[in-house]
Amino acid sequence: MSIQNKISLVFTAISGSIILILSIFIYILSKESTYELFYHRLEVRASIIGVDYLQGDENSTSIYYSVKEDHLKSLPEENHYIIDLTDLGGILEGDKPDLPLSKSFYSDLLENGSTRFFLNEVFYVGQVINGEGTGIAVVSEAVDTLGLEELAYLKKLLIFGFLGSIVVTFTFGRIFSRQVFQPVRSIIKKVKGISAHNLDQRLEVTEGQDEISDLSSTFNDMLNRLSISFEIQNNFISNASHEFKTPLTIIAGEAELGLDQPDASDTTREAFQTITLESEKLKELIDGMLAIAQTGFDGQKQQWGEVRLDEIILSVKNTINKIHVNNKVKIDYGSLPDDNEQLCVEGNSSLLRVALTNIVLNACKYSDNKEVTIVVAADDKRIYVQVTDPGIGIPEQELSQIFVPFFRASNTHKYEGHGVGLPLANNIVRMHNGHLNVKSKEGEGTTVIVYLPHMKKV
Repeated sequence: MSIQNKISLVFTAISGSIILILSIFIYILSKESTYELFYHRLEVRASIIGVDYLQGDENSTSIYYSVKEDHLKSLPEENHYIIDLTDLGGILEGDKPDLPLSKSFYSDLLENGSTRFFLNEVFYVGQVINGEGTGIAVVSEAVDTLGLEELAYLKKLLIFGFLGSIVVTFTFGRIFSRQVFQPVRSIIKKVKGISAHNLDQRLEVTEGQDEISDLSSTFNDMLNRLSISFEIQNNFISNASHEFKTPLTIIAGEAELGLDQPDASDTTREAFQTITLESEKLKELIDGMLAIAQTGFDGQKQQWGEVRLDEIILSVKNTINKIHVNNKVKIDYGSLPDDNEQLCVEGNSSLLRVALTNIVLNACKYSDNKEVTIVVAADDKRIYVQVTDPGIGIPEQELSQIFVPFFRASNTHKYEGHGVGLPLANNIVRMHNGHLNVKSKEGEGTTVIVYLPHMKKV
């Protein structure tokens, strides 16, 4: 999960928690306030009825009704029950109204003089009214239809408000986090476009002292150090190439002069031939070493562009024909894609030609010039070149070391080589954002598959 999504979710969770707690708090306070108000209204009615009853005036009942008509509204399902408390134990022995009230309700009523109870949306209150030498208990019940409806409406409003706030908070959180991380995405996009062949590019540093500016400056400092390091390596490679080849050329030239001497003995001629042969091997080894180094450090000086891989394969075939006139390399065109754009990669044609030539030359050499097949195919994302030979193969336990420079398999003693061809090809393919896959079985042959991504369309 991206940091942007994490921030949006955390922001939504925090905001949602605050809104949920606030909604619960509002609902609880509203509920208590509604209940308290209705209990008070019901208790006023119970007190009026109790006082009126104790006065004992037949006409006094009109006081309650006149007050009720003038000042109190009727309550839904309002009922009042009067219990004589002359015998205090009677109320606990069954001498009470047929109401869903427990004995604890009446116990609290007798002990405290008043009590309240709520069950199945019905409010109950009890009041003890004392007169001259007597006392009664008034139990009143009613339903607060309006209050309960308002609480139900408030509950729905808070629930939908909470859900709506979650959606709104997450939406604005996404927008906010996207704006915050826009500079970071720009940096990532630019950094992805910087590679060994365009190290001169730099990130734009915005004004200010924020973290984004510091990040851009840090990347630029790192690119400066890498560029200096690459330049040092390039200078070393160029100088080493000159310094190594000059004495080798002199040694080879002196050996050839020695061979041209008519009075040289056979032993001397054999020594000069050995010097010439070994100097040529040393020159090849140095060229291989420099080639590997250049693929790692000199990529910024290579020219990159659109390359047709099928054309590279034809060029490789022509090169093989010049080196091994009697080669049996065959190109299988049956898997070529119909869309020519799927044959195009972004890279350097010279480097790709070197990589594929080394792979095919190895196939010819280690198969004793038997038939080698090259297959070029592509899918929606990449193009691949498969080189198959029926040669000596590679021991399974040594497959993991084939890309190590100067490593040679244990079954290659009779073949000349220095172990730089495949590592060089691997470096070149990796420079082109591809990879090599080698499948081999000793005594049966080897298959090398080169995977390269399609050229990105602008």
